[in-house]
Amino acid sequence: MNRRKKGFRKILFVIVVVLCLVLSSVFINRNFNLPDFFIKDGILFVDRFLTHPFESYSDEDYNRLITENENLKKELDKIKYYEVENEELTNEVKKLKELVNINKSLSDKTYINGSVISRGVDYWNDSLIIDKGSDSGIDNNMAVVSGGYLIGITSNVSHYNSNVLLLTNSKFPVNISVKIKVDDKYVYGILNKYSNGFYEVMGIVENLEIPSGSKVVTTGLGNIFPSGLLVGYVDSIETDNFDLSKVVKVKSDVLFDDISYVTIVKRDNE
Repeated sequence: MNRRKKGFRKILFVIVVVLCLVLSSVFINRNFNLPDFFIKDGILFVDRFLTHPFESYSDEDYNRLITENENLKKELDKIKYYEVENEELTNEVKKLKELVNINKSLSDKTYINGSVISRGVDYWNDSLIIDKGSDSGIDNNMAVVSGGYLIGITSNVSHYNSNVLLLTNSKFPVNISVKIKVDDKYVYGILNKYSNGFYEVMGIVENLEIPSGSKVVTTGLGNIFPSGLLVGYVDSIETDNFDLSKVVKVKSDVLFDDISYVTIVKRDNE
């Protein structure tokens, strides 16, 4: 037991001697006295201990967090404003319809989703068959949409499936009334045919410059298509053989060779 105590004392003595040598070296090189050493280094230690948790966040990061927080508050306020505004507009439209006794408009429609179940090689660009029929509320001459674009109309509707005549069909039976927005006006025409990847819109007599990229949509005139169905976008403009009216080439982004799902648009006429 005495040997262990003597050994521990020797180790402690060696440690004290080493510390004294180190401290002496520091004092000599820095010209510090003992009180300065403990006061200044003690203060530095306490300062680092207290500020260390905040060193990872610079002033720039703090300002960025404050800015992001303010922006989020503004966005929340906008959302609340839009919710109130939407509710107000909905109520106004409802009141206007009641005022003029209009229950349905040209754009009122119901959507029915379907899948393509058959497509013959011989009439690939003419028609296809979908898995929805009269049992699902489908009737003849309903607009059919794919990928957000108008692609055709229903025909030969049976109980559980329907045929869809595509706009690419050279014998498409219906002329579709369409409109093109130019500034704050609409230019009206007839979707005539599909050729070489483009639709042709004819019968435009207005002397207005129609910009490329202008949206072409259905007008809702007639008893088949609701208004606002996207046909495509203006690609180029020509004149007819008599230089009397414009012929507008319209491009659709629909891949007619690869249609798997469709949406039937039922116009609400009742």
